[in-house]
Amino acid sequence: MSVVVNFELITRTFSSNMDSNKAIIGLHGWKGDEFVFEQVAKILKIDDAQWHFPRAPYKSESGTGFTWFHGSDKIGWEYEKTISGLTDLFIKIKSSGFSNKDIYLVGFSQGACLALEFALRLPYAIGGIVPIAGFIKFKEKIKSEGTKESKETPVLLLHGNQDEIIPVSASITSNSILKERGNPVFLKTYDAGHKIPIKIAPIIKKFVLETKDFTLV
Repeated sequence: MSVVVNFELITRTFSSNMDSNKAIIGLHGWKGDEFVFEQVAKILKIDDAQWHFPRAPYKSESGTGFTWFHGSDKIGWEYEKTISGLTDLFIKIKSSGFSNKDIYLVGFSQGACLALEFALRLPYAIGGIVPIAGFIKFKEKIKSEGTKESKETPVLLLHGNQDEIIPVSASITSNSILKERGNPVFLKTYDAGHKIPIKIAPIIKKFVLETKDFTLV
């Protein structure tokens, strides 16, 4: 495994308010890029949030778009640039005035997987994680490598029960693992396939704005 130091991800930012008090990192899915999550940010309409849209560092094997994890279960996975780049992005966000608890990770599909794998290994808790149609890839590793501090990070799992790409059972399994770890975790399923439907926008917005008092209705 190669070691990558100080790798910088290509990142776009979006904010409708100069006085943002929350930083949200939107992590695209497989074959996505730094543009696909901006529409999600505009739908959510969180006025006091500063959004960051990084592009995954590896080109997708399909020839279009980008991927956070490169390789396969057979030959192994390469993701050092991903971890280094996301760590660098966190440092930059915090150096601009945001605290750990001000930072949220919102990811879709493979980006949801990354959000969980990355945040649960941090030596501190963050504001929250919102994995949409995702999964925990390295289940056994997360049990041993997940930090004590990250157990305080709240997690909102969202998954369509008609998902044909990543079955809803993946989030049900993640829910069990997170509960076992002791994370505050919420699971919401809904009628949809492998996508981010507009109807879940109010749930995400409420979670980000009212994390401490958040409940699912």
